[in-house]
Amino acid sequence: MIHGVSAAGASRPYALAAGRASGAGLSMHTLITARPAPVAIEATPAEWQTVLRWCAGPGVAVAEIAARLGMCLAPTRALLAELLACGLVTCQEPVSADQLADIEILRRVRRGLEAI
Repeated sequence: MIHGVSAAGASRPYALAAGRASGAGLSMHTLITARPAPVAIEATPAEWQTVLRWCAGPGVAVAEIAARLGMCLAPTRALLAELLACGLVTCQEPVSADQLADIEILRRVRRGLEAI
């Protein structure tokens, strides 16, 4: 058993994604968060249930979900795109490098820390 997914019940990665390779533009760094399910979670495929449980808290990166499932990124993205299309998850791109490197933000943070 790998992180809650039994090896005996595991399906081929592309079968889980129903043969679709589209990832709706999800990068490996995109954060996935489960939304309150409009349907009973038990009515969804087992792999969906597993992903929804993992993503119930703060966002989980697509790459981490792929690693936990033991799948390649492409089928994982396709699986997550299905969850996104069903409204079961939300996705958020991480902060870009341009936003991280904004020197003015860093100066304000430093001033705030100095004021403590």
